[in-house]
Amino acid sequence: MKVVVSKTMQRGALSKFTGLCKASGIPLSMAEPKAIEAMAEGVNHQGVVAVIAPSTLIDIGSAVGLLPKPPLSALAVLLDHVQDPHNLGAMIRSAEAAAASFVAFPLRRSSLPTGVVSKTSAGASLRLPLSSTGNVAEAVRELKENGLWAVGLDAGAKKSIYADPLPKRVLLVVGGEGKGLGRTTAGACDEILGIPTQGVLGSLNASVALALAMFEWARINRMDTNES
Repeated sequence: MKVVVSKTMQRGALSKFTGLCKASGIPLSMAEPKAIEAMAEGVNHQGVVAVIAPSTLIDIGSAVGLLPKPPLSALAVLLDHVQDPHNLGAMIRSAEAAAASFVAFPLRRSSLPTGVVSKTSAGASLRLPLSSTGNVAEAVRELKENGLWAVGLDAGAKKSIYADPLPKRVLLVVGGEGKGLGRTTAGACDEILGIPTQGVLGSLNASVALALAMFEWARINRMDTNES
């Protein structure tokens, strides 16, 4: 990791960044404002950019090994082609807060853990294990074979996530923006549940829906117990 600051940064701010980087052992360099703009790729940077190594992705088999052993509760998240990096970042941030073991997603037609994702997730994408898969439906089946109950989230589901307690060891599967769960992905899930809503839209943003489901699971299985 290194930090790059604009040559036009005010002296007081530059001194602060220099001190913080020195204390943390992080290299700091200066660059022209145009170079900072190019590195930030349109994101509001305020004259400073952190250059970090890409998040390391593990395969589903390795992710399974991160699950707490029965009879402990376990939560995993699988995303079915979420393409908005801000949504991905929000989902990873919420997953970390809900004590998920990992977040998995396909490498194709999906947002990947870029700098935007890291910023939106408040750094959670660098702390929470992230897993990649070539086929979402196959990943659902593999995780089911390893003891997780697969719950697909869909706005059109007839049954609510609040109808019955969510299982102690669960895989939450959420679809991408607009399209929702793919047909084969939904077919691989054990059940499809929805979140009751009111109003004109009748559906929630994917990251909001996932957060509600994760914390409903956490309320039942983690936060009211002495599990660590």
